Amino acid sequence: MMPFRRWAMLAAAAAASALVAVPANAKDGSDEREEREEERWDKPEWFWMAAEGGVQTIDLRTFEADFDRLTGGFLRGTGTGPSAGAALGARLAFVTLGVRGRFASFRDDSVRSTAGGWQLWSLDGELGLRFPIRRVQPYLTLGAGYSALGELDDAVRGLGNGLDVRGANARAGLGLDYYVNPTVSLGALATGEVLMLSRPGVSLRDLAEAKRVGTINEAEARVLEADGSSVGTSFTFTAGPGFHF
Repeated sequence: MMPFRRWAMLAAAAAASALVAVPANAKDGSDEREEREEERWDKPEWFWMAAEGGVQTIDLRTFEADFDRLTGGFLRGTGTGPSAGAALGARLAFVTLGVRGRFASFRDDSVRSTAGGWQLWSLDGELGLRFPIRRVQPYLTLGAGYSALGELDDAVRGLGNGLDVRGANARAGLGLDYYVNPTVSLGALATGEVLMLSRPGVSLRDLAEAKRVGTINEAEARVLEADGSSVGTSFTFTAGPGFHF
């Protein structure tokens, strides 16, 4: 029969082997999970889309003509209202290219306005630069495109029915996305933009140039050309989901 001392030594050796083997197996399993998680988050992103909702403020100076006196002046309009939009685009590493459409509705806060509201529509091309930190991705955007005012004739006293004012905008923004998983994110975006708008067929550059007029009719036509032209700034804060593929 094997001495007790030898039995004790064999039992101790077996226990030590088990203690060493269990952490090693656990470590291997943990490493495999970490590798799978890395692969899950490191997959390339080619396309993205987003929806947004929030609030927008605007400070607009609109030229108002007096048809009878052939005079005019700038009418300041400020407003704050709800904003909604959608965007989609492509991504290559840290750079994104996309298109964003937005709509905002305002009730003019200026003293000389009527009770009506008005809207601002925009469609912009965007260039973005992202700084990915796994789930959190701050980013910068630069954009430019087309803007149009709607229902301005109802909001500003003295402007005729059917007034159509549209033109260009340029904007910059700072945003942050939090990735719930590699496909879905929740984000917020703050942007500021400059608006340069005029009536169709009349550029702001032409309106800024002095022109000689020979008759009252020519002077009246010149004043009417400028009526409704606007310049201003706007700031928007929105939040919403994003989808990445």
